[in-house]
Amino acid sequence: METDLEVHDIVRVDLPDATLYGTVWQVRSDRIQVRGSGGTWLRWVERWRITIY
Repeated sequence: METDLEVHDIVRVDLPDATLYGTVWQVRSDRIQVRGSGGTWLRWVERWRITIY
């Protein structure tokens, strides 16, 4: 689990059905909001699914 995440870091999100790449938009203690390229999507994910890319 990544502990040094900051807003605007580029990350990979490993989901059961897909792998997404995006930019950290918000950081909370247990989850991260990730924004897709060009703002095509915005999604909250559990922190343990994130890898700094």
